[in-house]
Amino acid sequence: MDKLKKVLSGQDTEDRSGLSEVVEASSLSWGTRIKGFIACFALGILCSVLYRLPHGAAEAAEAHV
Repeated sequence: MDKLKKVLSGQDTEDRSGLSEVVEASSLSWGTRIKGFIACFALGILCSVLYRLPHGAAEAAEAHV
């Protein structure tokens, strides 16, 4: 409860939140993070498309029977 009072009154400037510690501890630049995000996003889309291709082909074959 005391910690909450210190934070609300602005006296607790030494304690950092967990998120700010993680962001500051990372050695990756923002440009590298964006490139990694784009690469993972594109890989996810590619996996999704490749997963659906065989299923779509089987459904199309069943429709012609």
